[in-house]
Amino acid sequence: MVQPIAYVKLERCADVAEIISRLPLRKEFYQREYLQHFTDTETLLRMHFFAVAICHQTHNLFHPRIKIFGWDYLEHVFVKLSKENSDLLNPFFLNKVSLNKLVSMLKPEFSHDRNPENCTLDRLEQRAALMVDASQKLISDFNGEVGNLLMMSDGYLQKNGKGLYEILPQFEAFTDPLQKKSTFLIKLLMEAGFLEIRDPGHFIPIMDYHMQRVLLRLGCVEISDENVRQKIIRREFLETDEPIRSLCVEAFKAIAADSGHAVTKMNDFFWSLGRSCCHQTTLCTNHICEKTPCTFTQIVDIKNHDKCAFQDICLGAVNPIYRNLWQPVVETHYY
Repeated sequence: MVQPIAYVKLERCADVAEIISRLPLRKEFYQREYLQHFTDTETLLRMHFFAVAICHQTHNLFHPRIKIFGWDYLEHVFVKLSKENSDLLNPFFLNKVSLNKLVSMLKPEFSHDRNPENCTLDRLEQRAALMVDASQKLISDFNGEVGNLLMMSDGYLQKNGKGLYEILPQFEAFTDPLQKKSTFLIKLLMEAGFLEIRDPGHFIPIMDYHMQRVLLRLGCVEISDENVRQKIIRREFLETDEPIRSLCVEAFKAIAADSGHAVTKMNDFFWSLGRSCCHQTTLCTNHICEKTPCTFTQIVDIKNHDKCAFQDICLGAVNPIYRNLWQPVVETHYY
């Protein structure tokens, strides 16, 4: 009998849930410009759609002048594009433009001084191809409008082939079987007031590399295969992270159920934690956060951040075997 490479430790999940049950999320995080600025509805829907479509593996994305990274930088750029009614949000333009031209248009947008040579958004050809594919399918199936896609779903995640989890995977950017980008897009549309989900019980928690790393270090998901454990510690390439990532999804479902927080809010707690407090450096041992300002404190309303909110129950805080765990390293555009 083949032994599983990892498993969920529900008692650890319960300990984590007990802590976040007492942690409120900052209201102002959901009042940021990306969710609250106004232009015509379809432009805003396209802003969210294309921003999420190209949001993966943004390790190197950084604006040195205003000190924003990754997703924050994407938000910054896509707000600007929506205000300008840019061609970069127009499926009919994107459907006709060459990949080389699209790459050349993206470069200055993700450069702090608009010099294309200073662009920090990598994988540009891949991201451009995802935008073109998405535009082609929007035009062929939804008359070029994200609003029509939402209308077809009628607010359902699963609906006899017409729910959002069933529609979105026809776009290459949203083909992840664990629906990370799909759920992230849906979450943003809900928070911006464009969508209300009728079957929230079907939500699949958002799962990316930051959150996998945190759950492994907390001990919520235990690696039982020593060979896999060592590869993760050494940050070696794995052919797939699917078994571990799926278990992390199950761990988040358990944590959400016990904590009283919506499953879509798990991202806000644990993405921010992994991005700032539990990364190359760890707040528990280095006494400093990776990002300044700390993303966790920007999202979670805590009075004191001298130590990690989970330090008292985290295995990684006391055991270097767990602290040295990394996320599975894989090649993917899913997250």
